[in-house]
Amino acid sequence: MNDSDRKQFHGSFRTTTRRAIYFLIILTCILLACNPFFAGERLPAGPTESQSSTAPEATPESPIFRDDFNGALSSAWMWDNKDASRYKVENGWLEITGGNESILNDEKQTNLLWIALPEGNFEMSTHVKSQPLLDYQRAGLLLYQDSNHYIALSQGYCMRCLPNGKGVFLEYSLAGRRGEYSTAFDGDDLYLMLIVEQGAVSAFYAAKEGQWLHIASLENDIRFERAALNVTNDRTWDRGYDIVGMFDYFEIRRPTRITPTPTRDLFQQT
Repeated sequence: MNDSDRKQFHGSFRTTTRRAIYFLIILTCILLACNPFFAGERLPAGPTESQSSTAPEATPESPIFRDDFNGALSSAWMWDNKDASRYKVENGWLEITGGNESILNDEKQTNLLWIALPEGNFEMSTHVKSQPLLDYQRAGLLLYQDSNHYIALSQGYCMRCLPNGKGVFLEYSLAGRRGEYSTAFDGDDLYLMLIVEQGAVSAFYAAKEGQWLHIASLENDIRFERAALNVTNDRTWDRGYDIVGMFDYFEIRRPTRITPTPTRDLFQQT
């Protein structure tokens, strides 16, 4: 094969090779376009676990503070006039035995358990068991600035207030406005909640968890900085029976939307 023949052969080979490569490229593109996986389409499939299950509900915002009283008290708590012989934490309950003094009378109340409150709107709640049997005994929640500025929501006893004495009481003193709401309640197991929101404090109670009854909403422009678990006999004489407040938990969180159970003038105001 002379030089001219070799050049002609190599030229023909390169042309044939290029045509083969172009053909393979075109064939590959056609195959990719026709394949549903590469074309971005999903092949039919049975329902997955996530598709067959109901979408999860949005979870409520986590509490700002919560103590379930399992073991030692949270370090966020502060005691006023602590008496270790008159309180204990046992089996998931905080138990406080009331003394005769009351901070609402500007007295040094024994074992008043405080916590600092957050800025802005919030709600605080607790589950309490108690057996008030004598006048002015109470156990519950307290928002407090001084003896002229407070809101107390309690399970208590007041014979002049209710025919049988025992009930739920909302007491307040706000910039010279004093008052009280009360209703009979003969049980010993109660849920209490105060909501501070948009210039008002709303009070609720429930005999069963989550079944809130609205007591009243009080106009308020006071920035309460502390809340307390309040247990007191609130009397100057000793009748031989001290009220005991047992708290299952205490919680502070941003206000949640609740639908209270309708009431028909359940509370009387004095």
